[in-house]
This record gives sequence, C-alpha cells and structure tokens, in this order.
Amino acid sequence: MKKKLSIFLLFFICVCSSQLYSQGTRFGFKLGVNYSQISSLDFDVANIAGETPINAFNSVDQGRLGFSAAFTAEFELNNKISFQPELVFSSQGNKFEGVRYDNLQLPMGLRINLSRLYVMAGPQIGVKISFFEQTDDFTSFDFSAFGSVGYFITDNLFLEARFTKGFLEVFEDDSAVSLPFVDTDDISTSGTIANEDNFLVNGTGTNQYFTFSIGYRL
Repeated sequence: MKKKLSIFLLFFICVCSSQLYSQGTRFGFKLGVNYSQISSLDFDVANIAGETPINAFNSVDQGRLGFSAAFTAEFELNNKISFQPELVFSSQGNKFEGVRYDNLQLPMGLRINLSRLYVMAGPQIGVKISFFEQTDDFTSFDFSAFGSVGYFITDNLFLEARFTKGFLEVFEDDSAVSLPFVDTDDISTSGTIANEDNFLVNGTGTNQYFTFSIGYRL
C-alpha cells in the first residue's frame, strides 16, 4: 500500500513540476460532499455453514454520503483553456460499512473558461487508501472519467459540481464481504444478530459519484 501511494504521489508531483513555470500558474483547494453509489451492483449472499442465507441489507444497495478534499493546480494554456490536475481524497462505495472504501484520485482535466463560468472534463486514475478490515475485497486501482461545471463567485472563491464514472470493477474476484448483523434500518429486526457465516460474494459493479464542492484559488 505504501509503495502504491508513493508512486501515485510522485506522479502527481511530476505532472505539476513539468508545468510549474508556465504563465498563469495558480494553486488552490476544494472541500466538498460526495454522493457515491456502486453502479450496476450485483452480488449473491452465501452461507458458508450451509444454512439459508439472510437477505441482503437495504444499505448494501443504498448510496453513501461522504467527504471530498482536493488540492488543485491550474496551468493556463491560453486565455480560454487551462490544464488542471488535482489530488483528491474521496469517500466511495455504498452506505453499508462492508461496501465502503476511500480512494486517492488524480483527475487531469482540460478546462474551458467562459468568464466566471467554466466547464471541465478529463480522465482520472485512483488508488485505494482505505484501511478498514474488509477493504481487501476491493481492487486497489480505478480508472474513470469526469465532467464538471463551476462558477467563480469572486476571482478566488468558486463552486463546482462534478460527476465521475468509473470503468473498472471495484470488487476483487475472490471478494467475500461479511454480513454479520441485520440491517439496523429495519425496525422489525433491529438489535438482533444474524448468523455470522453469511457473506456477500460474486460482487460486480463500478464506481459512480456526484461531488459538490466549494473552493478557493490562490
């Protein structure tokens, strides 16, 4: 994990360093909220003790409201177009704790500036940085594309809405996510313990999330 993260950070530094002395170079940061959901999620529930599997919790399918934080670098190519790489921490996955994970993302956007309004799109690579017990069930890398619309309230302060769609499977082939408790959202069964031999297996799906951020450009 440390080696993967070091390579990822080094790549971001190299991208920024190669453009550091360009005209119009500006840096900034963003804080925001994510609404993520594993797209096209499909799975089975298996009981390794041979008993009848439990029904999957509602929260396995429900989206997750999470946190996003980003460091941005803006390199002006001309009066209308900028190249903007970012280093982003992003909460990912669904509501149930067993299908949550966090990624460090590197979006590389081409930005078109329309006075105070801007639009941006580009590819993104990501690496998993979660350290929860079950995160070995999820793949370490992600590749996705994103599109953003933003508005500068002042020359420095801005708002941005973004949609990101992943293309790689989020589950490892041998993933087995433990389902040890009943869904606490279900009042009829809240507080009782289900058989701990139940697992979510054969999981498939890709990352997908919306982000709304407020940022400041130096």
